[in-house]
Amino acid sequence: MNPVDYALLAQRAYSDAPTIGQADSASRMHVYGDVHMFRGSDDIQSWLHDFDIALVDTPFGKLHAGIWHAWLDIREPCLALPPPSAIGGHSEGAGLAIFEAAEWAKLGHVVPVYAFEPPRICGDDVLAKMLAVWKVPFFATRNGNDLVTEIPTLMSLPGPLTRIGTPALSLPNLIDHSIDRVIAALSNP
Repeated sequence: MNPVDYALLAQRAYSDAPTIGQADSASRMHVYGDVHMFRGSDDIQSWLHDFDIALVDTPFGKLHAGIWHAWLDIREPCLALPPPSAIGGHSEGAGLAIFEAAEWAKLGHVVPVYAFEPPRICGDDVLAKMLAVWKVPFFATRNGNDLVTEIPTLMSLPGPLTRIGTPALSLPNLIDHSIDRVIAALSNP
């Protein structure tokens, strides 16, 4: 599979019932074969977790509290499954995917992560250093001038962003955040 295939699964997750968690929550994961996929914010519970931008101490450093707590709600059942071949997600789901990849690496299973348009989730460089030491394959995108990949402004990502696509607008925007636009950009590099 390639990044477009994973992005298509991320798109599919928005319409499928989750394998783990509740559809109307921030805590939900989809299993497609041996791939774990997390969808982004599309309900009030997800938005509430997105806006909880306090930093919380975790085994992986200081992380985005709302997304970390969404992960903790489904952590046990996700890690009870066999290790996946890849993990991915879009938007808030990209942050959840990164957290799951870190958890599997800590357990000795290095799994590539495909993070499409992730918000910033780190308040320090601890997770970035851990992912580097564990050699977790990390593919994260910023389509055009997607605003979401630039917030919260005082946080960072634990790996580099790959620039894709042509901006819909000359300034940071939410149009470029759409999973449909991400798929189009990945399909026509």
